[in-house]
Amino acid sequence: MEISAEQMTLIKTHLRVDGDTEDALIAAYAAAAVDYVEKFCDGTLVESLTPVSEDTDPPREVLFTSGIWAAMLLLIGHWYANREAAAPSLTETPLGVEALLIRHRRWH
Repeated sequence: MEISAEQMTLIKTHLRVDGDTEDALIAAYAAAAVDYVEKFCDGTLVESLTPVSEDTDPPREVLFTSGIWAAMLLLIGHWYANREAAAPSLTETPLGVEALLIRHRRWH
C-alpha cells in the first residue's frame, strides 16, 4: 500500500508538522507503519478485497480500515517523537496499536 498525498497531509497534522523539511523522514515512518501492519496482520493492506474464486486460495489481504489507520498514526507518531534507539519508550508498542490491529490479524 502506498501512502497518498492526502494521507501524508493527515499524518503531518497528527504530528503537528507544518513544513516540508522532514517529509522524507515522515514518509519512511509511514512506509514502516505499513510494513508493521502487514507483518502483524499477515496480509497485504488493500482498499478493497479481491473477489475469491472457488478454484483458488484467497489472497492474503487485509482491508484497510479506520482502525488500522489509527494504529498507523500511533506508530508513526511514536517513531517520530522517539527517534533514538536509546529511548526507553522504544521497547514497547504504543498503547492501543495491538488492540486496534488484533481483530485484523490472520491466525494460522
